[in-house]
Amino acid sequence: MITQQSTSSILSTRFSVLTNTPNNTVTSVTKPSTITTTAIKNTTKISTVATRSSTTTTTSMQNTTTMTQSSTSTTTDLKNTAKISTATTQNSTSTIPTRTVTSSMVKTQYSSALTSNSQMYCRTSICAIPNTYFQAIQLNVSISGTYTFVCNSSIDTYGFLYYNTFDPNYPPANLIILDDDGGGNYQFQLTAHLQISSRYILVVTTFNQNITGPFTITATGVSSIDLSSINVSSNSSVVQSQYLSTLNSSSAKYCRTGDCSSSQDYYYYSAILLNVNTTGYYTINSQSNMNTFGYIYVDSFNASVPLQNMYFYNDDGGGNSQFTFDLSIDATAKCILVVTTYSPNVLGAFSIISYGSGPIQFTIQQQ
Repeated sequence: MITQQSTSSILSTRFSVLTNTPNNTVTSVTKPSTITTTAIKNTTKISTVATRSSTTTTTSMQNTTTMTQSSTSTTTDLKNTAKISTATTQNSTSTIPTRTVTSSMVKTQYSSALTSNSQMYCRTSICAIPNTYFQAIQLNVSISGTYTFVCNSSIDTYGFLYYNTFDPNYPPANLIILDDDGGGNYQFQLTAHLQISSRYILVVTTFNQNITGPFTITATGVSSIDLSSINVSSNSSVVQSQYLSTLNSSSAKYCRTGDCSSSQDYYYYSAILLNVNTTGYYTINSQSNMNTFGYIYVDSFNASVPLQNMYFYNDDGGGNSQFTFDLSIDATAKCILVVTTYSPNVLGAFSIISYGSGPIQFTIQQQ
């Protein structure tokens, strides 16, 4: 508690303290009883600013003492700058409450295994025979926030996080995030913001086909997570379509690489319109004894300007020197597949096989 005192008692008290003050010292004295002392070396300039009247200043060669009522004193020299402020509150004490919020991360572990009895699907594309084991795990959180899922396993794992539903026949649908090796040692790591009252599905699978083995998922977040294995079924069917044709001496030719200095640098090709009645996900593969090269165009294909309207191209993605495409095709879009070869002036038969949400009608485009 601070109480008022008379000016004379304050002065007598202060001077009794200052009698043993070392040389080269500036002392500010303020009503009521507060003393602030600051040592100054090599003082070349001393200025005192009083904010109120009734200021008495006593100066000597070695000591400078300033006594003010509720004053602010600023002392400046060539090497040091010090600002000394004294504030007086009469008959009151103020305390500002503080609140410290601490948060801790909660870890939840889930252990299981991919076995020969696990569900299978086509991870990289739609295929006739599923070839990759997976486990679908439903996630439920009690507090909305950011959560991280890290896998630990002796096998090369791959992780996918979906919102609401997962369709093994249409893996791109509802996909939030995916990862392969983000957790190190060929393990996935996924981080996402999850909301309460929402359904999420974590799909644990492998980078390579037909691989089984144990795994552990460590989930870290603002609260514990309920992880439970579920069986999923597809709401869509896979339809296979096939197209057979040949690149022969009557086929159209063009300069595929853009650098054709002679007739020996041209490539035979076939432009095929892909007609779909069902918007969805489609995989398109080539099969041939030739080393094929494929291109996808939208709206139109102009052999004189091969880069125009080109969206995708692929060479050996299907293995055995064959191309493959994984496409989401809208039923209203005009999608054109150009089948050609890796090397110029190559002739031979080929087939196109598609798997998808519906049949594809292949129509040759006249050039």
